[in-house]
Amino acid sequence: MSKYIIEAHRGVGTEFPEETMAAFRAAVMQGYGMIELDTKFTADDRCVLLHDHTVNRTGRYTDGKAIAENMPVSEMKLADLLELDFGIWKAEAFAGEKIPTLEQVLAFALEANIPLKFDNVLWSHPEHQQQIFFDTVRTLRAHSVTEITCGNTDSIRRALEQLPETQIHYDGLVTQEKLKEISTVVPKEQLTIWLRFDNPVTSWCKNPPVSDENAVLVKAYGKLGVWLLCSQAELEAATERYHADIIETDGSLKPIIKIN
Repeated sequence: MSKYIIEAHRGVGTEFPEETMAAFRAAVMQGYGMIELDTKFTADDRCVLLHDHTVNRTGRYTDGKAIAENMPVSEMKLADLLELDFGIWKAEAFAGEKIPTLEQVLAFALEANIPLKFDNVLWSHPEHQQQIFFDTVRTLRAHSVTEITCGNTDSIRRALEQLPETQIHYDGLVTQEKLKEISTVVPKEQLTIWLRFDNPVTSWCKNPPVSDENAVLVKAYGKLGVWLLCSQAELEAATERYHADIIETDGSLKPIIKIN
């Protein structure tokens, strides 16, 4: 069996409140090799980590009550966000968990020496907010733990202009023509190309799933990432049949930690 990394999607979201420091710490403690996470920006241009555009699904008032009115992150200041609880929706044990800031997560990743794979939602933010993201990475000297997801050649170019040595994760349509184009922009050793595993969790995505043919094609241009796996049978197929280099899971699959 080839060597591979298991990546924690939004942290260990099966057991901990997703995209919180609790979920990120759990990913390190449980031996994951990478964490996937999503950027959002507040009304006062602070970068935080949250999957949704609104706080309603995972945010609660401090008394645990759900938030009835629609509250987009982009319309709230960081100080207001920090008044909310992002743990109690998962379980009482996580009451008091706050929304993480980019600075907080980068400092954590540097200390834990774990790479962060930032979702391509980064490119949906206005250019000045994208610049804030990259400036923060540089200010904290967090280049070594910052990896960027891109869906097209233009965003790859922009990422490499900001962070020339960063690892690029491409999750756009995979064809030989497209991969040849990408190969002129990013070296093979800096590129992971993602294909979805055909299961109910990924069925919303219209890109073709991983297959024998496109797995071989991907390997000619970079590393192969396969998402989003939830069972041991899927893991065995992705690693033994397709020889994936990185596996993304929501926490359903656990890394094997060897104890000497």
